[in-house]
Amino acid sequence: MNESRNTPRLPVSWRAAIQVVPGHIVPAKVVNFSATGIQLQTSVMLKEKQSYQMMMEIPSVKDASARTQVVVKASCVYTILSGDAYRAGLKCTDYPPEHRPLIESWGG
Repeated sequence: MNESRNTPRLPVSWRAAIQVVPGHIVPAKVVNFSATGIQLQTSVMLKEKQSYQMMMEIPSVKDASARTQVVVKASCVYTILSGDAYRAGLKCTDYPPEHRPLIESWGG
């Protein structure tokens, strides 16, 4: 299958958390990753065109047990119900500069 995106997403399985409203953080799982966007799975429906603060645990490509918690701002592009959870596509911005090498090691 050919990927038609400008930056293809990699299938991953990373722990994440998203702040849906101030003071309310829910667990999530990143299932696809690129430097500009991710798809995550969560138990709550995210609102399209809304910005969220989120954290994802990104492993080192050399040592999967070495994980870094990366906090980013993400804007919801879409959200769909998939089985008993929601899948949301988010456009990520504001990656901390200190995590750039890690992001780039995953093709970002």
